[in-house]
Amino acid sequence: MFDVISIGSATVDIFVQSDQFIVKKDKTFPSGSSLSVDFSSKPEISQFLISSGGGATNSSVAFSRLGLKSIPLSLIGSDLLQNYIISDLKKAKIPTTFLASSPREKTDFAVILVAPNGSRTILVNRGASRLEEKHIPFSKIKKTRWFYITSLEGNLNLLEKLIGFAREHHIKVSLNPGSREISQADKLFPLLKFVDFLLLNRQEAEILTSQSFSQKTFFKKIQSLGPLYTAVTCGRQGAHLLSQHDNYFSPIVKSKTTDETGAGDSFGSTFVAGLIYQLPPDQALFWAMKNSASVVSHFGAKTGLLTLSRIKK
Repeated sequence: MFDVISIGSATVDIFVQSDQFIVKKDKTFPSGSSLSVDFSSKPEISQFLISSGGGATNSSVAFSRLGLKSIPLSLIGSDLLQNYIISDLKKAKIPTTFLASSPREKTDFAVILVAPNGSRTILVNRGASRLEEKHIPFSKIKKTRWFYITSLEGNLNLLEKLIGFAREHHIKVSLNPGSREISQADKLFPLLKFVDFLLLNRQEAEILTSQSFSQKTFFKKIQSLGPLYTAVTCGRQGAHLLSQHDNYFSPIVKSKTTDETGAGDSFGSTFVAGLIYQLPPDQALFWAMKNSASVVSHFGAKTGLLTLSRIKK
């Protein structure tokens, strides 16, 4: 029996950091800033790392470090890149039994450009990551306590099937939807009342609620979505955790930011781990903030993940 089955993407992540990457204010971009290099230049790389990535593998390793039995359920291609994912998971002692392989597709990969201040821009090549119902070994995933569902590349039919299966077998559900799920809000909304924990960043929450974070009704709208708990992460401004009646807030745990990649995956998986260990929600929130702070202080999405003994200190 597993404690958590992480369902979603498995990728190869190629991290590249250079002291010559420049972050500057730029109103032509939605974020208000840009990451740039001098045209035709050859900037020196100060750090690089190749590892498995994606919401399913990142969260599986996080759960495992926290003493829980976890496994990713993902779709990968049949190429050399799949070997990085399989070998990386085996090094972390994570089972690869539920990795489905697509013979005609290439494995997803991402190139993460990390600026000197730890901010990053991610270049994504999507290959075989869209899970379909045929890839889910339903007869083998009945005995778990939680489904931790990350982006399904917009496959809301599969999401509905997974949530229905979870309810039938008394499995709790955590959902960290991707942009393609959020863009189908009308189809997503009816499913949210069956979710135990919903994880959104501030921008995703604003899109899903059609409200600005600064509006007085923003948090009431979040509370009306339906999940038992909903977290809204706000980067370096901390995070909010909402239930039907409570609104908890936690500032960030101070750390030197080396690379922001993986902060959301570590936050969500650690909060769920806290619930599994029967922590009060505010204490589970603190665990999540603490693990995220550790992750962003290291290079790569998995390097800084805390063990159970360290997060309890």
